[in-house]
Amino acid sequence: MSKFSLLALAVASTGALAQPAESNLEHISVYASRQAKPVSETLTSVTVLDRAAIEAAQVRDLPALLQQVPGVTVLRQGGRGQTSSIFIRGGKSGHTLVLLDGVRIGAATLGYQSLAMLPLEQIEKIEIIRGPKAALYGSDALGGVIAISSRRSDNLTFNAKAGSHKHTEANLAGSQQIDNVKVFGAVGTAMAEGFNATVNGDPDRDGFEQTYVKAGAELDNQFGLWQWQSQVNDGVYEYDNSWGGDEAEMRQDLHQLQWQGSGLGGTHQLKLAHNLDDDLNYGNKAAESLFRTQRDEVDAQSQFALTNNISALVGGNWYQEEVRKSGSQYVSDSRTNRSGFAGLSAQFGDWLLDGTGRRDQVSGYGGENSYELGAGYQLTKALQLRASQGTGFKVPSFNELYWPGFSNPALKPEESLSREIGLDYIDGSAQSSLVLFKRDLTNLIQRKNQVLENVELAQFEGLEFSQTLRLSDVDLSFNYSWLNSRDVVKKQQLSKRPRHQANLQLDRQIERWTIGLNTHFRSRTFSGDNFGTKVPDLASVVLFGVGTTYQWDSQIRLQLKVDNLLNRSYQTDYGYRQAGLELMFGIQVAQF
Repeated sequence: MSKFSLLALAVASTGALAQPAESNLEHISVYASRQAKPVSETLTSVTVLDRAAIEAAQVRDLPALLQQVPGVTVLRQGGRGQTSSIFIRGGKSGHTLVLLDGVRIGAATLGYQSLAMLPLEQIEKIEIIRGPKAALYGSDALGGVIAISSRRSDNLTFNAKAGSHKHTEANLAGSQQIDNVKVFGAVGTAMAEGFNATVNGDPDRDGFEQTYVKAGAELDNQFGLWQWQSQVNDGVYEYDNSWGGDEAEMRQDLHQLQWQGSGLGGTHQLKLAHNLDDDLNYGNKAAESLFRTQRDEVDAQSQFALTNNISALVGGNWYQEEVRKSGSQYVSDSRTNRSGFAGLSAQFGDWLLDGTGRRDQVSGYGGENSYELGAGYQLTKALQLRASQGTGFKVPSFNELYWPGFSNPALKPEESLSREIGLDYIDGSAQSSLVLFKRDLTNLIQRKNQVLENVELAQFEGLEFSQTLRLSDVDLSFNYSWLNSRDVVKKQQLSKRPRHQANLQLDRQIERWTIGLNTHFRSRTFSGDNFGTKVPDLASVVLFGVGTTYQWDSQIRLQLKVDNLLNRSYQTDYGYRQAGLELMFGIQVAQF
């Protein structure tokens, strides 16, 4: 505990969180509790980034944005388009569930959703929920949830960017209200020549190209709110690895019908969704290989106010996923998940109480139970103490079960028990949060002698601190994360998880100009081994960036960003270099 105290004291003396103070004022979270609530009432560690915060960050892609969030570690195998792994509180990528407009997405072959090719220009809001949410969402939500709401621009807006490595990007989004029907859509394209991703591999440049489109409509009538939307993301990305492939075509489709309404004393929601995730790999040294996940999903929930102080949430979820791998037949190529969940929320004076339970029936594995309990007490008008405990699980992916020479069909689901306690302070533009957490994870899937096995017990404990405040005309934002992750049986640290990370952002507005400085720190990181051969630790790194925004008029905004200002050479995943100094210029035109 003395280490926690010293770290918290050091952090508190520095300043704020990694986004402007105005963008952090009491956001509404939809996914942390499956119902719209102010963040302070969710009893959960959640960061909400709206469109204004995303644009103010001036980052190139979604992984770069997530890197600024406390408790999140990003491992990149090159630049934009290349594989990016997201670790929340030490959990691997497969321990984070990704939702797009409330629908589960990702490759069932890999067991997670790659975020490298999800365009930021298609995102309206992101909720990064840290901690288990299996009681609400089932498998994969073991370490956290990244819930993405796609772009719903009320104005006709055009964005264009150009920068280093021949990066160019353009996007057009808008909507139109026609009586009680609203139609909306967006279209965009992006590409870059890239840079050589590997240190000792193929010396070619690794770039990407993509196009994306979204269309939808809403009808609001006496029977409720009806919505249809479809979005397609199609592209090509180049990469380097040990097996010789160097290029892949990807396609991600999501089609959804949704109804929301009220009646029988409650509010109700029904979603029908179909999504497709394709990855077609090819190159001079590798045979053509297709990885495909097709998933159909039905999700329903209802919320009831039982009394003035108590509300109930009940619902169910069903999804079936089918996979295909060309050149190799899986022993099983489909599975179905059926679940039901229920929860109660109560407020008695200064107390907030939450409890949720869920039962999942997974084909091939039987039943899995999950729960989450939370309590919060308002110490003062601005200060809240909260505590929670929850369980989670992760069913092995199809590759983990059936990939030749690598898999293990006897793998068990990974399971966890997590606890956290938090102290949150909100008073105008000054906000602070200090969270301590611990997670015991049994049956962690790790590679041993090139074959996967379940680790008996892994433990994660850590601290997250964040603060925002305004001093005169300067916004200061800071967050710091400390993590200790270890294999209890082998008595060694888990690889690729830095102990210390920090982000600092300073912004000053001078009339129409906003000038910003950002800093990212990552400590020395244990890299583990590569197929039995120990690899060197990754060196610590401090990165600086500067950016400026000029509001030409009410419709036109100009932006300039310089990343890695000191042109540092560094790696976040062993053997893969990161970009040096990069420039990006952008323009936004609204209501033209």
